Amino acid sequence: MRNGIAAWLVAAVVSACAPTAVETHPIPGVVLNPAQSLQPNADAFVQAQRRRIQTLELFASRGSGELRWTDEQGSHFEQAQVELAWRDGGQRMALRADKLGERIAWAGADPQQWWIFEPKAQPSRLTTGPRGVPARNSALPFAGPESIMELLAAREWPVRATLGEQLPDGSRWVEWTLSQPIGAWTISRARMVQPGDLPVAVELLDAQRQVLASSELSRPIPVEVQGLPPGAWPNMAGTTRLRRGLDDKAATWDIFLDAPGTNPERLRERLFDLAVLKQVMRPEVVRDLGSQSHE
Repeated sequence: MRNGIAAWLVAAVVSACAPTAVETHPIPGVVLNPAQSLQPNADAFVQAQRRRIQTLELFASRGSGELRWTDEQGSHFEQAQVELAWRDGGQRMALRADKLGERIAWAGADPQQWWIFEPKAQPSRLTTGPRGVPARNSALPFAGPESIMELLAAREWPVRATLGEQLPDGSRWVEWTLSQPIGAWTISRARMVQPGDLPVAVELLDAQRQVLASSELSRPIPVEVQGLPPGAWPNMAGTTRLRRGLDDKAATWDIFLDAPGTNPERLRERLFDLAVLKQVMRPEVVRDLGSQSHE
């Protein structure tokens, strides 16, 4: 399981009005002003997310990842250093994991395909596939750039999204159907408090509305964007908990970001070039899912 886990680890709006008065929101740490207390509609959430995502065309951050899972041998824990970067709003991605200075996995994507290097596998291997085709035999069966970006709340939401009823904690689900399903994933939804906020949670559902994967997003931190004043920097989750399904016993991944921004050193072109990466990683086995039948 460890090789699949490592592969997955590598295989995310500011209101300009200063409040005149505030009231406490049911979710701790959230405050509302009178203008924000008005009931929003789905379009308000969609447009606010779009404005936020437009400032996240470039992104790079180092951090750490912690994995916990339980099997017949008991409870387990793994930790790794991670580095996540993307260009063009996620059209090109790079996600790396190292442990004790040793590379354990490296994944990425360009507009046409995704890839996962597993240097610790026996033999070492590279798996590639077209965008929109899920990775198989992974700890997350549909792991890929689209699902990663969705779970990080780093993708735009379509205008056809719908807004659910207010939940007891004051949040609401914003929900939409994918125009092109990816594997079993056909529906996405994000639990929101106010338009422009970072979502509290994101869930990916199948056609029967079963939860395939979920994320809990907390500790919002600003992403330093060159050319924007600090007050206009978008937020990303400093802590993201990822889980397959909703089973409390399922494996969970905690990702902790460290000072995200648009550091050019972390966004070098060669990090997103598969030909260059092949020369560096030298995998012994290459599997191309684009040339195979898919379930």
